[in-house]
Amino acid sequence: MEKFSAFNHFAVPSLGLAALASFAGAVPSAHADENLFGFVRGAETLPQGHFDFYQTLTLRTSKDVGVYRGWDSDTELEYGFTDKFQASIALANRYIYNRGVEDLPDANHFTFGGVETTMKYRLLSPFKDPVGLAVRLESGWLLHDEVGGLLEHEMYLAPEVILQKNFFDDTLVTELNYGVEWAWGKDPAEQYYKEFAMQGGAGVTYRFAPNWFLGVEGHVRSEWPMFNFGNFEHVVVYAGPALHYARERWWVTLSYNYQVYGHGVDEIARSQTFAEETRHEIRFKVGFNF
Repeated sequence: MEKFSAFNHFAVPSLGLAALASFAGAVPSAHADENLFGFVRGAETLPQGHFDFYQTLTLRTSKDVGVYRGWDSDTELEYGFTDKFQASIALANRYIYNRGVEDLPDANHFTFGGVETTMKYRLLSPFKDPVGLAVRLESGWLLHDEVGGLLEHEMYLAPEVILQKNFFDDTLVTELNYGVEWAWGKDPAEQYYKEFAMQGGAGVTYRFAPNWFLGVEGHVRSEWPMFNFGNFEHVVVYAGPALHYARERWWVTLSYNYQVYGHGVDEIARSQTFAEETRHEIRFKVGFNF
């Protein structure tokens, strides 16, 4: 690093510029929808006229019996229509491998998942206001389900509220999500054709070095077939670490979540559920800003 003399009249402005550059490279960008977690979302949005490209790869593996690996690939393009409003479109694809899994036919195949869209509006900025607040609406059409890659014709709507609070000059970041989902056309992959779900997540992460964040996150989902609260199906809770690294124009996030609790109808009482869920979820994300 260049050394500055205290008597050099260029030292003070040069030091100020260097500190500013170091700070800008260390904190999360205020100009992008940067994902500090794998499963939990933040409240920031893209600036007007900017694009983000995301590639997400998720491995869901390990059930109570048999061998199961489900790979989910989501390729997403996002655009900032205003500084507060962004929208995106994504293609979902799946690769399913399972042998001896209960209630699922053996499989080893790639399937087209479907098309998903999202809209997100930021009400408050986590970098300018006491707390960040955004609302998000996700919708999609899915041709194959994520459990067995089985045929379906699902359409869904999933509104969500996002909170984000930053502490200590954005060194410590906390995020909280809560949303619901209505889905139709889940048959013949499922025994019923519609479903209601509640889902949410929370995470806290700390910048331990320039450009590096390390934290923990968790997410939960409960499902009720036929939109009937008297017809509970299952609830599942995941939690684990998340590692994030960012540069000016790109970032990567690696997250691991373990099923810490689950309960499903007609499953053996053992504090985990495997009819639709797995024991482990590993997610890798990479994003590019334009």
